[in-house]
Amino acid sequence: MTATTIKVSAETRDRVNELAASQGLTAGSMIEKVLADYLWRQEVALAKQQMLDAPAEVWADYLEETRSMDGSLADGLMVDPW
Repeated sequence: MTATTIKVSAETRDRVNELAASQGLTAGSMIEKVLADYLWRQEVALAKQQMLDAPAEVWADYLEETRSMDGSLADGLMVDPW
């Protein structure tokens, strides 16, 4: 990995360092973690929007497919998933 420098305010640098230290991470690792989380949230928001924009026939197919799987919920294979 090649390291580089980014310009941020001293306050931002200190906040990143403080947060990273509280998680036992380096500042770089913390930034990577925050960025990954942000990008994941963006993907989830896009997926939600695509679901909301889906045509009625797509929803009908989805609901029919999930109804067809309802019986598998009572098979006892996953008693306590959490």
